[in-house]
Amino acid sequence: MKESYIYIVGQPDVQSGALDTIRRLGYKAGILSDTRLTLKNPELYDRIEKVDFEHIDDELTRLDTLQLEVAGLVCTYENYVVSKAKLGEHFAAPSLSLESAKLCTDKSLMRQAFIDEDPSISPNFTAIASVNDALAFAATYGYPLIIKPTNLVKSLLVLRCDNEAQLIENVSYAQETIGKLYEKYHIYEREAQLIIEEFIEGKQCSIAAFVDEHGVPHFCQGVVALTNAQDIHVDDNFLYKRELPAVIDPELEKEMFRVATAGVKALKMRSVPAHIELMYGPKGVKIIEIGARIGGYRPRMYKYSYGLDLIEQEVKLAIAHTPTLQGDFTTYCAVYELFPEQEGRFQAIKGNIDTSILTYYRETAKIDGPVGPAKNGYKASAIIIVTNPSREAFEAMCAQVEQLTVEVA
Repeated sequence: MKESYIYIVGQPDVQSGALDTIRRLGYKAGILSDTRLTLKNPELYDRIEKVDFEHIDDELTRLDTLQLEVAGLVCTYENYVVSKAKLGEHFAAPSLSLESAKLCTDKSLMRQAFIDEDPSISPNFTAIASVNDALAFAATYGYPLIIKPTNLVKSLLVLRCDNEAQLIENVSYAQETIGKLYEKYHIYEREAQLIIEEFIEGKQCSIAAFVDEHGVPHFCQGVVALTNAQDIHVDDNFLYKRELPAVIDPELEKEMFRVATAGVKALKMRSVPAHIELMYGPKGVKIIEIGARIGGYRPRMYKYSYGLDLIEQEVKLAIAHTPTLQGDFTTYCAVYELFPEQEGRFQAIKGNIDTSILTYYRETAKIDGPVGPAKNGYKASAIIIVTNPSREAFEAMCAQVEQLTVEVA
């Protein structure tokens, strides 16, 4: 009997535990590893095949000769979602379609799909190729406005513009920087492009879902409350705090899931996780974006708070199993990402806190290494996770974390 493999596509998340899950479900764990990356701990895999994802169409014929025995595909990083769709179609493995993959990884195509499905669930937007394009949009919709790249992740090059001077400066900066970031983050088969959209007033949150092979979304318990940089009066666009569960009015939560369902339908998603970011305020519930992935911290957050194994659900989707998302709430959880307000050389995380009381604490920046705001293309200088079953104790711990700052020289 031939052995069946579930393959990680492109780049692994070594902390996810996906390999153990794959083997627990009775499959061999393989990886289709990006030739441009160095694979750490290759001994962890039952099979490794190097793939040139920049030329994935040419690689499909070669892969046919290798007898890969593909039972399923798992993709953690957004820049491999389109390649996963091509591989899924080629090897007849459960996956989202190529059309859906492109909708899920291009914010311009995504916004238009939302508007075509239901104009009420999306802000107005347009693609821009010049400062004049942005000024024309501003003349219609006013300020503030948001500029963002169509294919990058996190808060890279997401820029708020409160007036014409800022708009001109930010568009010029984004156009100068975007090409380098596409290259740095291995964005294949896409042209570097910017969009401009209306700024949405309100509070931000996210919902985790798993879309089955029939296109039906199955939602995790609990909504994640999101606090962004502007909420803490910092001129940047990173997510400062993720908190589970959010305190949401039941009727509002019902509307959130309605909007999320409409968004999943608009993107024609199937056999894939969905990370759905929403904004709710005076103009109702709007979708910021939907990613065809779980999202970086959600597996840990839902494991702590509800005992849910999101990685297992993702692997099960890869072999066409229906998600099972029942869990019992046990503890509050918050994840913080710390950024400096200006560029410089990292010195320390400044503030008094006993790190031993924290569930997770990691300084990702190196002493004297370059750090800076997310809007300038930098990643977080530190990551902190707080958990506690007592709401009062949890909030006290969060208050301590919120006194910390990134010291730069």
